[in-house]
Amino acid sequence: MSFRLIFELEPPRAPDLGKIRRQIKIFGPVADTILVPDNHLGLPAMSSVAIGLEIKKQGFNPMVAINARDRNHLRLQSDLLTLSAYDIHEVLFLYGDQIAQGRSSLTVRKMLEGDSVPGMKRGVLAQVGKPLAWREAADFLLTKLDFGRSRAGYWREAMHFDQPLYCGVLALPDLAMARKILKNIPDLRLPSGYLDGFADDPEYGFRVAIDELDELYRSGVDGAQLVIPANRRRFAELLEKWMAQRGLR
Repeated sequence: MSFRLIFELEPPRAPDLGKIRRQIKIFGPVADTILVPDNHLGLPAMSSVAIGLEIKKQGFNPMVAINARDRNHLRLQSDLLTLSAYDIHEVLFLYGDQIAQGRSSLTVRKMLEGDSVPGMKRGVLAQVGKPLAWREAADFLLTKLDFGRSRAGYWREAMHFDQPLYCGVLALPDLAMARKILKNIPDLRLPSGYLDGFADDPEYGFRVAIDELDELYRSGVDGAQLVIPANRRRFAELLEKWMAQRGLR
């Protein structure tokens, strides 16, 4: 059984390639793919397209996020042509976090239904348990961050979606970071006693994430998107052990 691991890189908010390269060095050899967000949280950062080219240059496989909020149709097609020219063939279409002003009229649905570059695989976000509707046209799906999705594979079958499904997994390094991050994800359903678990185990958040990977692996989905805000080197060590136990490397 194959199980794809997609590491979500944190783009720098300054012209600093060093931060990108450090993350690539840690997770490039461990993950199958590196996902590059596009001005996430509604804040300016280095271009997801440019970072995708850097990942490719380093010899690894990028998946580039492209948001509708900051683009028109012409810019979208330009970005897709650029990625294709550099042999990058996976993009994640999303709207983008809310900002006070300057939003485009482009939507994710319009992006997905618009003209495509030959060979480009286009993914969108979906929520387990809800109908796919126009998202059925996507080449792959990523789900939102959550816990306890053992039935994700059954949901995919019920939706008759026969393309890859990847589920978001949040790996929090400590209690302080957990409280900080969770404030920005108000609709995330936490397992009972999640924050209390850090009292007895400083790496509790990492261990829960590994358990989530086990659950998803058994559920029949195609892989996981890993969001790791800090202490990535330690999580990479735990991830390598888990992969070895499952025969994934």
